[in-house]
Amino acid sequence: MKTNRIKKAVCIVLCLALVMGVTGCGKKSSDYKAYVKSLITANYLGITDEYVDMTGSNEEDAEAIYLQNVTRLADNLSLYYGLEIAGDEQLAPAMVDLAKQIYGKAKFEVNRAYKDNNIYYVELTIYPIDILNQTNDQVVEYVEQFNQAVDSGKYNDYSKEEYEYEFASGIIGILANAANEIKYGEPEVISVRIITSGDTYYIGNEDVRNIDRCILNTDTELMMNAPTPTDATEQETEVTDATLTDSGE
Repeated sequence: MKTNRIKKAVCIVLCLALVMGVTGCGKKSSDYKAYVKSLITANYLGITDEYVDMTGSNEEDAEAIYLQNVTRLADNLSLYYGLEIAGDEQLAPAMVDLAKQIYGKAKFEVNRAYKDNNIYYVELTIYPIDILNQTNDQVVEYVEQFNQAVDSGKYNDYSKEEYEYEFASGIIGILANAANEIKYGEPEVISVRIITSGDTYYIGNEDVRNIDRCILNTDTELMMNAPTPTDATEQETEVTDATLTDSGE
């Protein structure tokens, strides 16, 4: 396959959002704090024991929620960088492993539970993972060099699959190296509302999205100045919500 121009563009918008229905038991503020902590550790760190104990969910369901969440991130990253790797037996799993590495660096503190107008809230401090901005300069340089190689004819004899693999493996390599020494953005303090219903409680989808927004910094202001790859069509990508559920009662 003769490839004259790279068909890649660094996308401007990355929207990460998940919807999750969850429940817990108990009515003490300490339970609320432990519950919110268990949600975050189950979804982003893959540590599900406390979540299973608090919600009555089974281990398989909790692990499925975690896998859906990291797969969601992997898909979003692929869209963000324009990587066509869904059918690649090596790079698709590698991207999921990378997503696990990134979310595994989630950093947060559960500060306190407090009551305001008879409504309980749990206050969190979240340190946003800043890997997108952290790797921006390297990605820009890589895209420029890849474009030069395309112009020089380096990939003229590559098949489409080989060409896509070559580009994607470079991007994944940059992210994987950065994942070993994650940098964080400025901490964000947020409060999530505890919604009670009978003997159960949970947090709403809006608060779940807010937590997700803070876990990974998707402020892509730096990307606005990224060089346009040769003959690439710049695009904006907004990823639709993925619905995650659990069976906790």
